Amino acid sequence: MKQILTGNVFDIQRYTLNDGPGIRTEIFLQGCDLKCPWCHSPDSQSYNGDLAWFPMLCVGIEKCGTCTSSCPNGAIEQGGEIYSKLTKTTLHIPKLDRKKCNTCGDCAKVCYPKAFYLTCRQMSVDEIMEIIKKDMRYYHTTNGGVTLSGGEPMVQSDFTAAILKECKSLCLHTALDTTGFVSWSEYEKVIDYVDLFLFDLKCMSSDRSEELVGVPNELILENAKRLAKIGKKIQIRYPIIPTLNDQKENLVATASFCRDLGDAVTVIQLLPYHRLGTVKYERIGKDYTLGELEPMSDTQAEEYAKIFHSFGMKTIVG
Repeated sequence: MKQILTGNVFDIQRYTLNDGPGIRTEIFLQGCDLKCPWCHSPDSQSYNGDLAWFPMLCVGIEKCGTCTSSCPNGAIEQGGEIYSKLTKTTLHIPKLDRKKCNTCGDCAKVCYPKAFYLTCRQMSVDEIMEIIKKDMRYYHTTNGGVTLSGGEPMVQSDFTAAILKECKSLCLHTALDTTGFVSWSEYEKVIDYVDLFLFDLKCMSSDRSEELVGVPNELILENAKRLAKIGKKIQIRYPIIPTLNDQKENLVATASFCRDLGDAVTVIQLLPYHRLGTVKYERIGKDYTLGELEPMSDTQAEEYAKIFHSFGMKTIVG
């Protein structure tokens, strides 16, 4: 009997425009070893997903309450009151004790308004390809294709490779959005099936990298060099986080590193800091630690871009 290859999928977005050329389908895979405090998808970091709680969707224990009886660990009990904009009434809502929760998902299965939900689902390669095939005409008419992102898609390298291989069998353009923090042997599984690497850089200092995102950067930089050496196309992505990695010396060092990668680098993309994912931290019971940071101004963004331009690098903001 043929074994069906499956993986944990965080999200699938169709008709995306910013993660590779043309109109694309983007597959977001679960799991990442970096813990960037500015991450706009913190619910994509854990390998097996999180239990999320969105109280504004709750219809109240009086009307439902199935979550409290469904939890095998007694992690859900009656909590406080909220005013529901949905029902325009005051409701008693559940209270989740995350110390008791083991993310089994039983509460999410019975929560019909989806106030409790798991942040990922298991899918097969065939299921994903059926979704991709629905938009074939858009890929061909816009020179688009498929992007695998995350999380870090390479933590599920076999699953990622299988999807990319199927995409190439259909002659689709493929892009891989990666942090670079995986062994080269993992990249060897996908190299032949990737047309463009969207490669994240955070900072040049390894010690500072470990302080910021929890991992050193020697492996990340070495992988970028190896991809460039074998002629793969790379779009460098650099998130600009005020006070954390926007110092001039760091930007200059990054620009110099990217220049030395040669013609492999197609463009430098500077990503301005934003707070769009803060509500997700609340839903999975995590604290957002950068709430005091202010996004950079357009003027600052242009000044940062000039640094990369001065090294002869094509640079875009956003």
